[in-house]
Amino acid sequence: MKLKRIAFVGNSSFSIYKFRLGVMKNFIEDGYSVYAIAPEDDYSTFFEKENIKYIPLTIDAQGTNILKDILYLNSLINIYKQNNIDFIFHYTIKPIIYGSFACRFLKIPSIAITTGLGYAFESKNFLNKIVTGLYRASLKSVLEVWFLNKNDKEVFLKNTIIPENKTFILNGEGIDSNYYFPVEKEEDNKKLVFLLLSRLIKDKGIKEYVNAARILKSRNLNVECQLLGKVEPESSKTISINEVNSWHSEGVINYLGESIDVRDFIAKSDCVVLPSHYNEGVPRCLMEGMSMEKPIITTNNVGCIELIRDGVNGFMCTKRDPQDLADKMEKMSKLNSAEREEMGKNGRALILEKFDEKAIIKIYKEKLEYFLSNKR
Repeated sequence: MKLKRIAFVGNSSFSIYKFRLGVMKNFIEDGYSVYAIAPEDDYSTFFEKENIKYIPLTIDAQGTNILKDILYLNSLINIYKQNNIDFIFHYTIKPIIYGSFACRFLKIPSIAITTGLGYAFESKNFLNKIVTGLYRASLKSVLEVWFLNKNDKEVFLKNTIIPENKTFILNGEGIDSNYYFPVEKEEDNKKLVFLLLSRLIKDKGIKEYVNAARILKSRNLNVECQLLGKVEPESSKTISINEVNSWHSEGVINYLGESIDVRDFIAKSDCVVLPSHYNEGVPRCLMEGMSMEKPIITTNNVGCIELIRDGVNGFMCTKRDPQDLADKMEKMSKLNSAEREEMGKNGRALILEKFDEKAIIKIYKEKLEYFLSNKR
């Protein structure tokens, strides 16, 4: 029997490697040939070590230049055709839209996975109308559209982008609970450590976190507010490294730089914070913290709300409200270690129940096997 070739297509090598490596490795173990198609970045060289075939492809992820998008579509068609791809998973806006068009042209079965709605659905404007129309046209021939939360699904249904019988809700992209395993933190009776790990863009609530840290400092609380993450100069909502360094110099934030492996930073923290007002799918950083039995503080925002059980595994705060965030951080700091430990255990239990990577991999495998054996 011919070896089936499966492709994962996204707008960064980082996201494909970080979020879908477990799924891809399992497909390889099952005898599939697996491809990663995405722009080059620091993670691109890692695919070869995992026996994943990597194909670099440039994309102007946030641009509106139609000529560049047409060239991207043409490149996708050529890559899919030249490599005889049998099935494709597309992630994020442009790969979903243009990848789905390419699959329709080549009659390749595909699934679209929306990993959060991003900026295109923040308001009803010209960009929103264009993106909605492109989604509606491109998704006509996909087998299914997967969502990471109910809100995103409802947005697509409300805008008549797809019929409900084509939708499926995935509980996040899964977390390897064996890799992100609890490590006992040494009790040094020093400062309580809060950790925000995220891409450094405004909508992740970075500035709200900094302002909350200032409030906590004014209250003379014995806490440390750490920030870990990569500056993204290509994003229109980026936070500059100069601004981050100024916060660090001010002493309000301890900026830790960026890291491929964040486990040691999480292990040395007491609470993971994400005050996001971004159109999230299900935030990876919160799942990582929960899997390592850290209590969380996050907002009543799309995607974040899937993970927080207020007062059970952490505290919920109001988005765009540094005062409320500071209050919840102070509340966390006044719990004793046993109470925080109990919250952390509750968080890991939720991960094991709903968001463990094993369950997500099982869904991918069952869906792929079903659609390959029932070609339309």
